[in-house]
Amino acid sequence: MKALMYIGDQQMEVWEVKAPDGAFLVKVLGCTVCGTDLKTWKQGHPYFKPPTILGHEFYGRVERAPEESGYKPGDYVVVAPYGECGECEMCRSGVPQLCENKDYVETGAFCEMIEVPLSFVERGVIKLEGPDYVYALTEPLACVLTALDQLEIRPSDKVLIVGGGPMGTLAAMTLLEQGVDARVGEINPKRQDKLREWGIPCETTEHWYAADKYDKIIVAVNVPALIEEAVRKVRSGGKVHVFAGLPSDTELKIPAKDLHYRFVQIMGCSGFAIPAFRRAFEMIRKNPARYQALITHRFPLEKGQEAMETLAKGEAFKIMIEP
Repeated sequence: MKALMYIGDQQMEVWEVKAPDGAFLVKVLGCTVCGTDLKTWKQGHPYFKPPTILGHEFYGRVERAPEESGYKPGDYVVVAPYGECGECEMCRSGVPQLCENKDYVETGAFCEMIEVPLSFVERGVIKLEGPDYVYALTEPLACVLTALDQLEIRPSDKVLIVGGGPMGTLAAMTLLEQGVDARVGEINPKRQDKLREWGIPCETTEHWYAADKYDKIIVAVNVPALIEEAVRKVRSGGKVHVFAGLPSDTELKIPAKDLHYRFVQIMGCSGFAIPAFRRAFEMIRKNPARYQALITHRFPLEKGQEAMETLAKGEAFKIMIEP
């Protein structure tokens, strides 16, 4: 099969690789590019050594399935890239995102075919009514829902989201639909215009800090100074969520007085658990057009390098690669 390989040094190439031959196979119809994919392409990643296949936000069509699985060839599906076991210490402790025994799909999804372990099909595969590329956003929305759950946002809260990329935008969309007073801080004028077009209040972060105080601040940009600023600016008794991933050796300068005397809480998370994935699917199913707008560019597998370059230049909002 064809696979878009990350080979290092900001390079992607289409290779012919051995196709999977498992009992449950899914033909990948589309996979969106996430921030981790772009970051890996730009500077490498300790978990994804080249050559490797990136991509995990995907939907597709079942090509092979045993009868007892409940699926048949031709079914359209969205697939979680991994899922928790539900039985280990982390799962029992209420943090299934840190499960010690996760099931994974066999490879990244920038390729033509994916194998799903049979033990994972019941938990990690959801049947679609038809082929709709919007369901590739199920995984990133699930990650956003995980962060919002952690923040325990109240209807009366004022929430500032620092960063108007896809994840910050999904957070804003979700909160606004719930009636929460949410707004986005973004410096890119093109993104500002796009978010306003979608009905999301968007100005620079400096503007929002000057205009009001916030009970919860979500930092969806991987800039340490913005996290430190959020801790200083959040209302006393408020929470700051470090949503964007940072290098593991990043250190933050946080005044102890903000934690001790102002009761500010700092938290973060990554990934999702299967219940959040299913909630995200239901949200998209109820209003697919709302989410489709986020995918502004679609590229064939053969133009994967161009897709990455386009995203790196800030010329696209969310990109889908279609094998």
